[in-house]
Parts: sequence; C-alpha cells; structure tokens
Amino acid sequence: MLAAGALAGLGSLLRLPAPVARAAAPGAPRLRSFGLDVAGEDFRAGRITAVLRAPARFDLVGARGAGIAGAGLEIRVRRPGRGWSPWVPLRGVHGPDRSSGPGAGAIAPTDPVWAGGARELQLRSRRPVGGVRLHFVSVGRAPARARAAQATGPTGPSGGPTGPTGPTGATGGAAAPPTPPAIISRHDWGGDQVKPRAAPSYGQVQVAFVHHTVSANDYGPQDSPGIVLAIAKYHRDTNGWNDIGYNFLVDKYGQVFEGRAGGIDLAVVGAHAQGYNDFSTGVSNIGTYSAVAVTEQAMAAMSQLLAWKMSLHGAPTEGEIVVTSGGGSLNSYARGEQVRLNRICGHRDGDRTSCPGDALYAQLPELRRRATALAGPVPQQPTLSLEAPDAGVPYGDPLRASGVLRGPDGTPAGGTTVSVQKQGSAAWVTLTRVTTDRDGTWSVELPWRRGGKLRAKAVFPGGPAALSPVVEVGVVPVLQAVVTSRRVRLGHSPLVTGMIRPVQAVYLRVERQQHDGSWVRTGDVTVQTPHQKFQVRVRLQRPGLYRITPRTPGPAGGAGPVVAAPLYVRAVRRRRR
Repeated sequence: MLAAGALAGLGSLLRLPAPVARAAAPGAPRLRSFGLDVAGEDFRAGRITAVLRAPARFDLVGARGAGIAGAGLEIRVRRPGRGWSPWVPLRGVHGPDRSSGPGAGAIAPTDPVWAGGARELQLRSRRPVGGVRLHFVSVGRAPARARAAQATGPTGPSGGPTGPTGPTGATGGAAAPPTPPAIISRHDWGGDQVKPRAAPSYGQVQVAFVHHTVSANDYGPQDSPGIVLAIAKYHRDTNGWNDIGYNFLVDKYGQVFEGRAGGIDLAVVGAHAQGYNDFSTGVSNIGTYSAVAVTEQAMAAMSQLLAWKMSLHGAPTEGEIVVTSGGGSLNSYARGEQVRLNRICGHRDGDRTSCPGDALYAQLPELRRRATALAGPVPQQPTLSLEAPDAGVPYGDPLRASGVLRGPDGTPAGGTTVSVQKQGSAAWVTLTRVTTDRDGTWSVELPWRRGGKLRAKAVFPGGPAALSPVVEVGVVPVLQAVVTSRRVRLGHSPLVTGMIRPVQAVYLRVERQQHDGSWVRTGDVTVQTPHQKFQVRVRLQRPGLYRITPRTPGPAGGAGPVVAAPLYVRAVRRRRR
C-alpha cells in the first residue's frame, strides 16, 4: 500500500485561497508545538470525527497512533473565515538510517502537512482506529530577516568549515565547481529556534535524492521560511530526529533554503532517504507535485544547486551508480542488497513511496540534463582504498587494514597521512593515523573488541579529502568453558565455568549418547550473566555419557553462532571406589 499510494494524491493538499502577505510584527506568536488526543470513539460510526478544534492556531499538523497504519487516515482543515480544504492522506515515508533522539523506538509519526494558520480540522479513516495523537506546530509569522543570501566562498552561509579542517573538504584541482545559487541560511529562515540535538554526521555525496514536502502549492514567497521552520520543528521534536531531514529545500519561486545544519558545502548525513543517507544529499521541493509539475523557477534553482553540489564532491549529475542498501523498514531493498540508481534520482527509487510525485518524477530527466550542462566536466578526485576482513575478527585479535592512496592525477600519493576511522554514535572517530609509503600503500593493525563501520580518510593540503568506501567488520566472540568433574553420581549436577568476550548470551546444549553411539539432545541450559565469566550447574537425569556444548544463540560477525569445544561428563548410579 505504501508503494502504491504513499504521498499520492496530495497535489490538492490544503488548496486554500492564496494567503495574505504576512510581515513580522512586534508580539508575533513564537514557534511552538502542542498536541491533541483523539479517542477511537470520537470517530462517528468508526469512520469520521466531528469538527475538532485545536488548542491553538496551527500551521502544520501530523499524527501518531498504533492503529493508524493501513487505516487510510485522512485530514482536512479549515482556516478562520475560509472553507474546508480537500481531504488529504496522512502517511509516513521518511526516516534516518539509525534511530536517534527521544522518539527512537516509538511508533513513528506521519509526515506533516502544511495548514497555514488553521484552527479546526476533521479526521476520517477507512476502518476504526484505536486513537490518534495529533501533533501541531505554530510558527506565527514568517521570520522578518528571511532573505536570499548569496552563497559565495568555501564556507557558504552556514559558516561550516571546509578544506583540510572539514569532514570531507571541497573539490580541489584545476577545475573549480560551478557557482552555487543564492541560498537562504538557517539563520535567515529562523533555524536558530530549532537547534540540532547533536553534532552533524558526515558521509559522502554520490547520489542526490529529489523529494517534495507534500504541502500546499498556493503559498506566497513570504510563506516559504515559515514552512521550512515548521518542518524543522516537526522533524526534530515530533519525529525525534537530530534536525530537519532534508539537506536543502526549494520553493516554487526558486528560493533555495539551507536544510540540515553542518555546512552546505559538506557531506552532511540527512534523514531523507532511509538506507541511503550516508552517501547522498536530499533536495525537497516545497509543495505537492503528484499532478502539477514544478515551476521553471524551481527547476532552474534545482539545476544550479545540484550542478554545484555534485561537482563539489566529485560526482557526476548524469549516469548511474551501484550502491549498497542500508536496509530499513521503509526501504524497498534489503540491507546489503546492490541497488542501481541514477546520480539524480527520486525518493521512490530507493524507498517505498510515491515521492516526489508523478509530475516531478517525470521531470527528472530534464533536471539531469540541465544540471549536467551547468556542471561541466567532473574534476578528478583522489582515491583511497580500504581492505579489511570480510568476516568478523575474533575478540581481542588485531584487525589488519590496508589500502592505496592516489592523488587527483592518479599517481601514488606517498608521505600522506591516512586516518583510519570508526563510526561512533554521532560522528566518525579517528582510531589511528598512518603515513603512506612511496608507492601510496599503507597498512595498520588495530585492537578489535567491538564490531562497527570502518573507513579511511586522507586530506591533501589545500585540496580535497579522499574517503574510502565504508566497510563493516563484526567481532567474533571468544567462548571458553571447562567442567569441574568428568564423572558424577546420578542426580548430582556438574559445574561448568567459562568466559565469553564480549559479553552476550550463552547456552549449553546437553546431549546423551545412545547405545548405537549417536547423540540425542536432552535440553538446553541458559546462562544468565552480565559479566564475561560465568558458571552454571547442569543436572543430569539418567545414567550415561553426556556431551555439553557451550555456544552463542545467534550469528556472530556474519559467521554463525560461536561454538566452544564440547565437554564430556559421565553420570553413574554410584561412585567407584
């Protein structure tokens, strides 16, 4: 159902009369969010509610509820003195690659829809629902200082670092990237009111995903900053994300807005295309483009934006690339599956959604052509390889990593520092640094006690940074055990002691030998311990020779369960002299 209809039919969303131009005034309402609970019995005949009045005027609304998935929940709103908007589906189709924030693990809310100063609403569904929590955002009036600020220089309006000190750096070499479009900074659209929860993460830009925000198309240019502000507030506080999900937003007037914080010229990891965020940038068009194409102003702005952004990171704007899916509940492909994508693609190409709408999706070939004409030749980039074990590394053993570094001209880059990094909870952390040999090769050994994602990074003074592909390496637990007695009286329980590193679940498989020499499983004994060392007694019910095999219950480092050497104990009716 998500594949067939997520975001479909939203072109008529809240298609209200053109808004009156709003200017900031003293005492204007501040940005805030609030909620309203709608019980299941509030849906008349289990299908539609009476007119609901929100606690206050709201500009944006979304919903959350355990029973709304697949219920076909729809909403319509009414602004004071205006008629009702059309009915619009409420669906959720975005997501970060990893859960984060206070809402992590909770029931995901729907994507928000723009209401533009409504006070009343109604809900309806195809089947009864148990209850719905509505989440509102009020932005008051548009920020007074919202204006287009020309993004010139290596830092752009966000002031993010670049070059040798930045997480990815900017493209160097003989060919300079195209001129970026004018970009409205976070400060100018009010982003100072929705500061990120955590520091940004950085990855790569190999692909650009095009989205639409699924909101009204009849807004004025003065309304766009408020729309961006409301989406940012919803993404951060209702979704529980670190920040707004998109890297950039473009309105129908050609205004370009800085999205997620961290530097417009850096590879900031967003939350716009689950399973692909680590190596992509996301551009969302303000409005709904299921049946209506984006304007010429928006197309021109996107073309210039993507020509600049992709060239900046050494990626072409045309052609295809094969990437590895990161998986996720909203992803169309399983984790680890190889996916072929256009360099500029639609959100639907990777995830289960109809975003960016049928009309805009049909415009993507033209967008690629125009962006390519502006981008010019792609500058050569340095390359850095990383070789690491495909299978997991035994706990405590050294992980051996190696690779080759070549400069933008393809020649070996000797005497250059390579940082070997592991992904932490919010950013990449440098584990060690090594200098390349004359032939550009490098190698290093690292203690490995916890699995994770690994990459290598090299920075050329005054030039671009080189990033290796990301490699995920697991850790294979080390499991050892002994039994205190090899022969026990029937009814007594031999003591098994052992050690598991790193700490995880362990169980003992108990088998008894039959007369023909085969083994029959008699049961399992679960070891419950929060420590590396453990001990447990195994009760033997019948006389005979027993085989006790310690093992972990699940995959370890992609190599299956870890099985220790079996322990043999004989149970006898009486002890020999």
